[in-house]
Amino acid sequence: VQLMLDYAVAEKDRIINKRETAARQWFEEHNLPYKNDEERRDLPDDEKPPRHVGLDHVDEGQLKVREQDEWIWNRRLERYEPMAQSVYNAADFELAWNGARKLRIKRPKKESTAPVSHILVGGALSAEGEVVSPGVLSAVSVDVNPEGDDPFLLTDTVDGRRLELARWIANPENPLTTRSIVNRVWQGHFGVGLAANANNFGAKGAKPSHPVLLDFLAADFVKHGWTIKRLHKLIMLSEAYQRSSVVPVDDAWKTTDPNNRLLSHFSRRRLSAEEIRDGILAVTGELQHRSGGLPVMPEINMEVALQPRMIQFSLAPAYQPSPTPKERNCRTVYAYNVRGQADPFTELFNQPNPNESCEFRENAAVTPQVFTFLNSDQMTDRSIAFALRMWREEKSEREQIRHAFQLVFGRDAEDAELERLESYLAAMTQYHREHSAEAKEYPMQITRSLVEEFSGQVFEYQEILPVFENYVADRKAVDVGPEVRALADVCLLLLNSNEFIYVN
Repeated sequence: VQLMLDYAVAEKDRIINKRETAARQWFEEHNLPYKNDEERRDLPDDEKPPRHVGLDHVDEGQLKVREQDEWIWNRRLERYEPMAQSVYNAADFELAWNGARKLRIKRPKKESTAPVSHILVGGALSAEGEVVSPGVLSAVSVDVNPEGDDPFLLTDTVDGRRLELARWIANPENPLTTRSIVNRVWQGHFGVGLAANANNFGAKGAKPSHPVLLDFLAADFVKHGWTIKRLHKLIMLSEAYQRSSVVPVDDAWKTTDPNNRLLSHFSRRRLSAEEIRDGILAVTGELQHRSGGLPVMPEINMEVALQPRMIQFSLAPAYQPSPTPKERNCRTVYAYNVRGQADPFTELFNQPNPNESCEFRENAAVTPQVFTFLNSDQMTDRSIAFALRMWREEKSEREQIRHAFQLVFGRDAEDAELERLESYLAAMTQYHREHSAEAKEYPMQITRSLVEEFSGQVFEYQEILPVFENYVADRKAVDVGPEVRALADVCLLLLNSNEFIYVN
């Protein structure tokens, strides 16, 4: 980040120096004392040079780009600065500017009374209607302020309102919170919750298929200290979870329970996008089991990473992955989500939009998923890593295939499966001995083009990619021999199976 900031500042200063040199010459030619950009801003037009004196449309466009880049990278650096981890309890304040991340408050507010809130008629900010006070759901029948006139209204002072709300949400007697949590966890394991509308939990949502079970799980969850890990264990050790995904021979369930809401068998569930990526990294031996820390930038499709993304007056910087495998091969929960630039791999497998609340993940199977799993650079790299792991851990080809099979499917391969995979390995070994792999290089800089705002003319500028100067790339096909590449094809074949992608 600091390298990108330094580059942007240096390029900006270069253009500004060019402009100010021309400005000095203009002042000399008009026998006027030189004034810098700030000092001459309010002068009459006949006493100062043109706004972009000495600059052509390329310089003007590049100056705006570099100023925008400086702002972006300064904002990125702020993320690494410590911030106070506390709750702000005070009146509303005005930020120094609308996009501020920090609480840049010139003087503290002393008001102790909360601002008056109105119902906005028709949603218009200027059409203030009835005065309302913040409160909690009275239908839940859990008091938030038992000593007040209305036990369901929050205090009318700014101090402590958020704490009151937090205590009400986490109240063990609040049936909405605990049931929503256990319903979400159940949905994660079974594909659908006990109450199907996870975002609309209550009277207006879908009725639970097993209300007594939902109550039991919620009560048990509170009784044992709100332990999510124990809740997962309780569900996964249940008979319902351990049932076979093979549908009953009797077809009666098709008429009495066609959607399998009564759980006569386990409905097959495709792994989520995060589970797929983490599972692949786990079997290839690349997964980094870290906890906490800063977000990481996994490798994504290079065309998507470098494609131009418009932001105000400029283009957003190109996506640059974390420089080492140890950093970028962490669990997907630690991956940084860029607004407007989703990871194509996880997006393709229905990772939800981070800007919206997701009630239910789609489980669609579409053709691009096949091409991604077979032909993408990411999957090729994973298969090479998987093959190298097998090459290190087993000596014979048969044992390498057998071990890979166990890691991917959690079971031993049958003799017929081993024979077919051995035949495929022999064919691919012969193919790779006759065909060499091509090397791929990472770009160090890219050329961008934009239209200058005022002149309408096209200009170009260079964007550097410093992360690739000392980039530790994953092992590529060109780095290994034909035998490893052939074994990688076998590993890729195993990873492309339904048995790996679906929970049976």
